[in-house]
Amino acid sequence: MIQLSSCNSFLEQKADQRLSVPATVGDFQAMLDNFGNINNDYAAAVEVSAADFYLSDADVRGLGYESDRRLYTWQPDFVARPQSSGGDEWYNCYYAVNICNLVLQGMDEQNLTGVQADQIRGHALFMRASRFLDAAQTWCVAYNTQSSQQDLGIVLKLDPDPNMPSVRATLEQTYQQIISDFHLAIALLPERQPGKTAPTRTVALAMLARTYLYMGDYSGSLQSLNEIDRSSLSLIDFNTLSETPLYPIPVTSNSSEELLLWSNTLYGGPLSTSIAKIVPELLDMYTAHDLRKRIYYRANPDGTYFFRGGHTAAMSVTNGISSAEILLMVAECKAQLGDLDGAADVLNQLLVTRYQVSNFTDYTFTDKDTAVAIIRDERRKELVMRALRWADIKRYNRDGVGITLERVSGGQRYQLPPNDPRYAIAIPEEVIALSNIQQNPR
Repeated sequence: MIQLSSCNSFLEQKADQRLSVPATVGDFQAMLDNFGNINNDYAAAVEVSAADFYLSDADVRGLGYESDRRLYTWQPDFVARPQSSGGDEWYNCYYAVNICNLVLQGMDEQNLTGVQADQIRGHALFMRASRFLDAAQTWCVAYNTQSSQQDLGIVLKLDPDPNMPSVRATLEQTYQQIISDFHLAIALLPERQPGKTAPTRTVALAMLARTYLYMGDYSGSLQSLNEIDRSSLSLIDFNTLSETPLYPIPVTSNSSEELLLWSNTLYGGPLSTSIAKIVPELLDMYTAHDLRKRIYYRANPDGTYFFRGGHTAAMSVTNGISSAEILLMVAECKAQLGDLDGAADVLNQLLVTRYQVSNFTDYTFTDKDTAVAIIRDERRKELVMRALRWADIKRYNRDGVGITLERVSGGQRYQLPPNDPRYAIAIPEEVIALSNIQQNPR
């Protein structure tokens, strides 16, 4: 009876709300500093689908999930991993979004103000927009001004209330929300952060430019890029690197000097460097004096190649913003807008660090179509395994380039023609069953 009395007394005590409810700027910053939930596990489906690598038949059979095998061959449905310790990609996306929403709502409820509070709000807005943009590239078709009001967008979760129904916005609403979040973040974020897991104003401007680029709004993209001090961007001179180490790109504090934001996709399955072999078509794009082939790839014993050129000294797919991507965006936008000399100057600024110093000739452009085609090729060669190629293929095909993806597996040839509905990857079937949102047309 004494024990029961003590137990009842314990149960009657009120919990200290401060132990469970975030209340200070430090609490909310800690929520955003959780790298595993915020910066990690972006959608890997976009890299698996982009066809810069291939798998042997034996390695396809050895994949741990049937959904990975289906995704690899662009099947129309059941391509999402089941809920597991890593979570499916839809879950990972909206888990991070929910943390951002909790931070934004909680800080307003606590009426937190000041410079640090504003920077935390900017951080949360940036990460929410970044996750929304990733989701749009995974589960939506390419943005098209003529159909964006009708095309299906993503679920725009802006409130952490779990009882709020899930409804797919239009693609136009999706992009406008992403743009709004990035604009708000730009006004709040600092020029510098203690580490590369937190966004800066420069990173937010670059991500806004990436958004406009995906939309085909080259003027909007260039306007954002012009607000970045490009003279401060660090580039690694590949002439100074040794190809001997397994990871040749030098890293300090978890990332290279070129990487401005460190974030990763969900890694494993088809992306594992032990089985993913770079397609010969991509390898053949590098000339003899292009140092990237030696730095980015290493030969397997059978003569195939695997990717080892990440910016984190690890086998990872890093989708964060880099100095090289910023320069490539500037070059593409200038070329698209008719500034061919400007496009060549910016492209040469990057490529002089990628080619043997005595064997590089500056590009000069006299034709817009040629300039754009060359810049697109350089973008592909530079941003390998960065989870960016899938979105590029979709926007190029929207603009009439006509890229058909192809893989051969188990003696069968699989193709993904331009603008096929499967470019909007199927939403996990369990999500459809639980929420009743509309599945992508197949």
